[in-house]
Amino acid sequence: MKTNISTEKLRLILFEERPRNCAGGCNKDWDIKNLPVCSDFHGYQLIMLTGGEPMLCPGLVAKAVEQIRSQTNAPIILYTALLTDKEALGKILDMIDGITVTLHDYEDVAPFQEFDRYYAKRADKSFRLNVFDGIGYINCSDRWKIKSGITWIKDCPLPAGEVLMRMGWPGHQKHKDSDCRSCPGA
Repeated sequence: MKTNISTEKLRLILFEERPRNCAGGCNKDWDIKNLPVCSDFHGYQLIMLTGGEPMLCPGLVAKAVEQIRSQTNAPIILYTALLTDKEALGKILDMIDGITVTLHDYEDVAPFQEFDRYYAKRADKSFRLNVFDGIGYINCSDRWKIKSGITWIKDCPLPAGEVLMRMGWPGHQKHKDSDCRSCPGA
């Protein structure tokens, strides 16, 4: 249920699990279990899928996109830092309008560059790259809109025009494994 009719953008938390325990991660600042559940996707001009780490469970990402697409054609952007499953990412990229990748440290660079070689030539998608401070220059295709030198923002305020909600997964709050065999709907 939408809480603010004038809101243009929906930041939708699919689940809270993440492979990193980042000191400045926003999930520590939000009471995710008490966020409103979104089941009505009409009226948003943009829907951003986030987590935790959505690509821990690509099956749930696909199910969320299918549910959203059954109600609206609003652009859907996936926010992720996990690029190891290129096949699953490719299938999801076919379903959505763009991706925002965050590079937290140097270990993220090689998987990102491999992803870039496979998928960034797609002219029909939006490609955004957030690079944390200290990583430096990233060699990649010119399709990426890059924001370098990012740092954690205290208390993780939402930008104006955004609402934060969570996806409702019946009987599912915590992830059990990364391949989603135990996740409903996967």
